[in-house]
Amino acid sequence: MLRLRPVAPVAFTCIALFGGCASLEWHKVDATAEAKDRDLTECTERARIAAREQVPVWYRPSQPTIVDNRRLADPIETARFDTERFQVEQDLMRSCMRERGYVLQKHE
Repeated sequence: MLRLRPVAPVAFTCIALFGGCASLEWHKVDATAEAKDRDLTECTERARIAAREQVPVWYRPSQPTIVDNRRLADPIETARFDTERFQVEQDLMRSCMRERGYVLQKHE
């Protein structure tokens, strides 16, 4: 039996982020560009590490593999897990930036 994942949350997020093709950026009152870049870099790196722990790269049920020319098995990256890990990473990064007092606003 085919199981379908609900698409409403993903669709809503895409519409909210890309609605009207508006360019969004992080904004915080009295934050310098250097401070914003530093916070974004730190939040992104922390989110990347945490996302790997929540959706580990090695966990891929029925993971397909190929054999390279050296006769070594090489797992094939599957989009489902990469997409899931990307979504978790983005959620964690946005939470981190919000905790630091930033909000997403249209780029002026």
